[in-house]
Amino acid sequence: MNVDLKTKIRELEDMIEIVLISIPREISAREFYLNSVQKFREGFARELFTDLAEQELGHEAELRKILKRLTLELSELKKS
Repeated sequence: MNVDLKTKIRELEDMIEIVLISIPREISAREFYLNSVQKFREGFARELFTDLAEQELGHEAELRKILKRLTLELSELKKS
């Protein structure tokens, strides 16, 4: 295995590790915003925290797609 391939594999492993750390943080942030919504009956604050919770859900979904792509790429590189 050449140095460039080893470096690429190490980079992908590092990226995967970062994404794996990030996913629970997105989930936690979403839960935080959803809990914050409960403090307000109506108005701007309720809309704001609901929107922020939805954004976190989108972030989580995007990170899961990225994780899948990185894992597949890493698997392919390790085969070569």
